[in-house]
Amino acid sequence: MEINKKDMISLNIEIGEKGEFHNESSLDFALGIIKQKKSWLYELSYLARSMLADRAFSEGNKRTALALILVYLDYEGIECDKQKMVEMVHKISKKSIDDINKIARLIRNGAIH
Repeated sequence: MEINKKDMISLNIEIGEKGEFHNESSLDFALGIIKQKKSWLYELSYLARSMLADRAFSEGNKRTALALILVYLDYEGIECDKQKMVEMVHKISKKSIDDINKIARLIRNGAIH
């Protein structure tokens, strides 16, 4: 799945925010990782970290991250337990989890294979 900064801003606006950045460099870093063609799970994990641990946007990071996770999983044809995903997003944000492997595990654990 190809996603860019414009897509991320649009997603933040779609969830009801202004698309304004708090930590734009974190999102730029995550988007750079995607260009390296890592697995979709690691791409998603870097993007989630930029929103949940690094607070890429001024507002709506948790909702933007959740929407992005659901879009990614749908694109990959993977069902998920949405309540588990909501809880996982809150956990990453509350604890400022920035370990990519841990974020990937948390996302994978919420997916129904």
